[in-house]
Amino acid sequence: MVKKLIIDHNEKGEIVSPSYVDIVSKINEIIEILSIEKVDDKDLR
Repeated sequence: MVKKLIIDHNEKGEIVSPSYVDIVSKINEIIEILSIEKVDDKDLR
């Protein structure tokens, strides 16, 4: 399961945490999980 990514903002509304690399890493993790699930669904047919 993917943990929720908590985003912190400063007074200007800019994202201060997590970093761009952390965000992209989390997106890739989700895509990988979804890809695995799609393969599993095809195997069942």
